[in-house]
Amino acid sequence: MGAEASTGLSAEDMAKYAANLSEEDLKKKLSADEFKCLRRAGTERFRAGKYGDFFPKKGYFKCKACDYPLYNAASKFKDEGWDAYDKCFFTGEKAHILLRGNKSRAEAACGNCGSHLGHVFYGEGHTTTNERH
Repeated sequence: MGAEASTGLSAEDMAKYAANLSEEDLKKKLSADEFKCLRRAGTERFRAGKYGDFFPKKGYFKCKACDYPLYNAASKFKDEGWDAYDKCFFTGEKAHILLRGNKSRAEAACGNCGSHLGHVFYGEGHTTTNERH
């Protein structure tokens, strides 16, 4: 059995988020695959997500772990296999997505609970924001 990746955040770091969710509660709420992706920075299998071809005209997408609004439905665009968004929600000047790492390999995390959401890529030219989350 291989080792799982870690989000790199200690329990002390996780306690700094508004939604301080226990691992036990999240294991009850999430499937094993969801837990691996969100809490251990795992990667969903290519084209495995049930929302890949789902493009609502209104509404929003939220964090599976804590229900925090992350992306407006209008920000979603067609990509090669994983859900893709070109901008996240902001409350005032506070982004609902936090970036960890550097701009060439930025990990996207929920700003409310710290769950791993994937990565942000810049300069690909897919959208006017030139971002792909």
